[in-house]
Amino acid sequence: MFFSAVVLLAYALKAPDERVALGASVFFWARVVYVFVYLAGIPVLRTAVWAVAVAGMGIIAAASW
Repeated sequence: MFFSAVVLLAYALKAPDERVALGASVFFWARVVYVFVYLAGIPVLRTAVWAVAVAGMGIIAAASW
């Protein structure tokens, strides 16, 4: 849900497409990896992958400024 809000904010503020695309790609692939790490049951790595996804949202938010 927060991802949607950040992307809509970036779109409304006409953020640079390259940085938004980079952040969205980082977020997407981190969430894909997260599923497999979750299924494997590795809690420490799962937290690290989640943090990478949050960093992807941060890239999008930073592109809005």
